[in-house]
Amino acid sequence: QARRAMGQANCCPGTKASSPGRRRARGVRTMEQDQRSLAELVKQQKSKCQDIMQELNKYGEKDGHWIWWICPTEMPGDADPFATYVTKDTAHGLFAENSAEQEWREVLEKMCVLLETKGKQVLPRIDHGRIHYFLKFWKDLPDTPEWMDTVLKRLSGFDWPSR
Repeated sequence: QARRAMGQANCCPGTKASSPGRRRARGVRTMEQDQRSLAELVKQQKSKCQDIMQELNKYGEKDGHWIWWICPTEMPGDADPFATYVTKDTAHGLFAENSAEQEWREVLEKMCVLLETKGKQVLPRIDHGRIHYFLKFWKDLPDTPEWMDTVLKRLSGFDWPSR
């Protein structure tokens, strides 16, 4: 419990949890909003991936609140303080030159190792639906790097319920 509380407190210092009013239906978003979300997602990946890796190495499981930045989909996470998301048009930006691709890759690959060695309990059950929709979104996206295809295959080795 203490670890979980610490993870929550350290997740996003100085930010407030998002509120439903900050989100818009998928069909109402503009390209400008999509680009802003991508930029914020890259910013969060750059600033959080090192801490996430430390957490995974220290505890051997997910302890904090960050799944939305590592498994982005078209829907912002309910507790993502920045309400980040990707679209089919913006997702490739996560592989761009100024992205956090290498750090993001390391976290995803570490998650795979932990899942393969310890099982699905390394991720809280509440995150299993996020993984389901992450796989659904990214499997259909063409022209992803080979490392991402490998991560998707590894994650697909588990049964991820949609909820």
